Amino acid sequence: MHLLGRMVDGRGFFSIIALSVLFVSLVACGGASGEGGGESGDSSPETPPPEEGTGEVSSASASSGVEGMNLREMVGQMFIVSAQGTEREYYIERMIEERNIGGVLLFGYNMESEGQVASFVDSMQTLSMETEPSVPMFIAVDQEGGEVGSAPWVAPQPAAAEVGARGNPEEARAIAEQIGTELLRAGVNTDFAPVVDTGFGGAIGSRSYGEDPNLVSQMGVASIEGFESAGIATSAKHFPNHGPATSDSHVSLPTIEHDMATINSYDLPPFAAAVDAGVPMVMVGHLVYPAIDPDKPASLSPKAINMLRKDLGFKGVIVTDDLSMKGANGGEPPAGAAVEAVKAGADLLIISSPPEEQAAAYEAVVKAVESGEIPEKHIRRSVERIIKVKEQYSLGK
Repeated sequence: MHLLGRMVDGRGFFSIIALSVLFVSLVACGGASGEGGGESGDSSPETPPPEEGTGEVSSASASSGVEGMNLREMVGQMFIVSAQGTEREYYIERMIEERNIGGVLLFGYNMESEGQVASFVDSMQTLSMETEPSVPMFIAVDQEGGEVGSAPWVAPQPAAAEVGARGNPEEARAIAEQIGTELLRAGVNTDFAPVVDTGFGGAIGSRSYGEDPNLVSQMGVASIEGFESAGIATSAKHFPNHGPATSDSHVSLPTIEHDMATINSYDLPPFAAAVDAGVPMVMVGHLVYPAIDPDKPASLSPKAINMLRKDLGFKGVIVTDDLSMKGANGGEPPAGAAVEAVKAGADLLIISSPPEEQAAAYEAVVKAVESGEIPEKHIRRSVERIIKVKEQYSLGK
């Protein structure tokens, strides 16, 4: 594991991993994946999907790390929150030290220059590694090219629609690799990209590669490969497909009236291709597909997440779109949406609401587990998936 060298005073999360790996090597136990058994036989739509691992990292090490965490530390790993300014401040310090958050999402107002971001990121990562259980954080942005990209040191790139119109996957791959390489210089290790939505509907526009799912599939896979080459963790978005929407889930809850035949032939193929290409994360959108679940947006729907897990075979991290968006919370604080997302089977929650609302959402999830509303084993398995991705991409180095 690349991250085993990043330990603090021989203690913490990575020390536990190191000891477990050493023990395994001494007793010559091979092939321990920790993925046997489980609950794959229950396909009830209100039951979270099968709990499996992701990537090529041994699940034994991730399990060992999670075993060293208490409930509050595990729940914290499931949160990616926003920061308030351009340097480490009181609130983000509390979120790291007291809640063990899994990551920070940076916006334009957090980023002034490459040097400033590098210093900011290093300060937060150092604090995370110095605080038990010593887990590095996702430092994430939305850097897609075109209009969506706020990292000022990253060279401007064409929008996906322009790239898709030229039909050359090698261009998509090269663009993603360049973006990823430039992001990583400042310590940004995660990009919530690429958009693999088919179509140019509400809130998507030029962010989509096109209206042909086969083209979008090819471009999306090439982009994932480019980011992978640069060492950046990615998230294909916005499952099941925001492209046909006629409204923006930031301010409303879109409904897409596709039947299952259309969903299978038009909406899902780019996501299936991304899964087959090994994308580490998939972002679920705040969209109602009545043919999948007439009552809940995909981000809060056990039925939609079961589809992603079972039908598409995705074993990685399922991340919600920002739960501060009205499509998720209906205009209310995000605490209720956070609980519903975890109950549905989401692993990682993005919340960019004000600090007190982020903290309240965290406490709401902790309380739901303590009351038995959410089984603790579901939290543990989500965190195992999160830790595997962090190991795979050597975060914190």
